[in-house]
Amino acid sequence: MIHRTSWMKSSAVSRRSFLVSSAMAACGLSLEAQRVRTARPQHSCVIVGAGLAGLTAAYRLSAAGWKVTVLEARNRAGGRAWTYRFAQAPELTCEMGGEWIGKDHKQILALARELNVALEPHTYRVWLLQQDQLRAPGSWGFSEKSQAAWKKFMEQYKKYDEHEKRRLDDYDWWTWLGKIGMTEEDRRIREIMDSTDYGESIREVSAFVAADEYVDTDYINPNNTDEMDYHVRGGNSELVNALVARLPAGSVHLNSAVTSITQKPGKVTAATATESFTADACIFAAPASVLNSIQFEPALSPFKALAADELEYGRIIKSQMLFDKRFWPAEDFSLMSDETSHQYYHSTLGQAGPHGILCSYACGDKADVLAAQSKADRQAQLMRDLAAVSPDAAAALIDSFDQPWQSDPWVHGAYAIYRPGQWFRIRPLLEEPHGKVLFAGEHIGDWQGFMEGAVSTGESAAGHLLH
Repeated sequence: MIHRTSWMKSSAVSRRSFLVSSAMAACGLSLEAQRVRTARPQHSCVIVGAGLAGLTAAYRLSAAGWKVTVLEARNRAGGRAWTYRFAQAPELTCEMGGEWIGKDHKQILALARELNVALEPHTYRVWLLQQDQLRAPGSWGFSEKSQAAWKKFMEQYKKYDEHEKRRLDDYDWWTWLGKIGMTEEDRRIREIMDSTDYGESIREVSAFVAADEYVDTDYINPNNTDEMDYHVRGGNSELVNALVARLPAGSVHLNSAVTSITQKPGKVTAATATESFTADACIFAAPASVLNSIQFEPALSPFKALAADELEYGRIIKSQMLFDKRFWPAEDFSLMSDETSHQYYHSTLGQAGPHGILCSYACGDKADVLAAQSKADRQAQLMRDLAAVSPDAAAALIDSFDQPWQSDPWVHGAYAIYRPGQWFRIRPLLEEPHGKVLFAGEHIGDWQGFMEGAVSTGESAAGHLLH
């Protein structure tokens, strides 16, 4: 969550200490604004991106009486929240992008309640496939030495001042776990598990970002839910559709990639290849990876442009696999693996029907290897992995559908990854307004990789304009 008057983190603020004043102001002001909207000139805002950040901002502003125009490059709203249905089993849903809502994701939980979007429990128990050995939940865990090392570090970390946090940001998470005394064997398991949170090996991730991610969590417990607690019933596109439905007709323009953003006294104009839209303000809610493909006038500062170039997005391919039977050993099945994919999990947990869907979730170099294969070769590779779970896997496969996010032209990856030395240096630059252009998106939220990061920053941007 971004507080627009405090760009740098103070020593008393963690990534998880949400600064909710702007968002709460947005919610409260929206009701008051509706009562007085006829007595004041209507304001306007053009929003770049119809993902959850942009749609949340548009919803808050529209409810407060603002005219909103949302420009989306894709042919659908939702961005990286995208529900998929196989033609062979249309009653089942799976997610090609954003997946979970955590118990600590306060703002998206509140938004879902407000929009009457139903949630359902969706937690897993974790199996482990390592060195060709399949181990069930309860039969594996972390050593006492690693548990003690983690407990000691957490006690120390909670007392860190800003200087110590900045020093931690210079390390990668793999190196730091070894430095605090976690065993090599346990680090290898944590690398499998934690890399799914970032889309790259934890050897590439800031130790500060990781430590602040896992503080106050049951990190050393194999059955820690890791904020994977709820699903939207019927798929995350239900939340997207609910937001779009509450905007005035014609507010969302699809297939409208923005090519330039021009500011003149009191006005901002966003142009596509065929149209231009002028408003009082602009919220840029697209990924930072496309920022420098847009012509800004006046130009972005060279520091902001460089920060956008530096920030990378994790390489992740999600392969949803439809089977004619659920051969996996438990309804709450999830598998961490050192094979081709980092993780397999039951996508249709709680959904009725004879068919079932497993998701393969591969990160980093492994994601690139899978993405480069033909569909048939990719299926064969994943079935070889799943043979360790059941010999029936290959025969039960009906179809698969893949989304390699690193090949997506509108994001170039799944979600933001802050490498060592980047959090305190480039994040403030990415979230800083550019004149009348504000910024939102999971890359500047406190929850990278979660829909909460998008929603919270969309709330904050709208709250800033409503003050």
